[in-house]
Amino acid sequence: MTFALVELAAGNDQEYRVDVGTRGEAARIRVLEPTDDVMMTVYGKGYCEVGEQFVLSCLKRITVQRLKELHKTPLRKAATLTLVKG
Repeated sequence: MTFALVELAAGNDQEYRVDVGTRGEAARIRVLEPTDDVMMTVYGKGYCEVGEQFVLSCLKRITVQRLKELHKTPLRKAATLTLVKG
């Protein structure tokens, strides 16, 4: 899911690396391009906040044109889940 968000945000399908770091309660997610240039860095207090900041940062980078294309894409329905006792 992380790389799908990065691909949407970047607008291409290059291979990116994701670097996650922590220091005390602070957490960081850094996305690196294949050339090791930093595409984006987000910070937060703990994994939940930094994850939220990462999603927001990716969504803000998606172009209006791409959002229009995504809006037209039908959602796939989830497969029916059958619980089996055993």
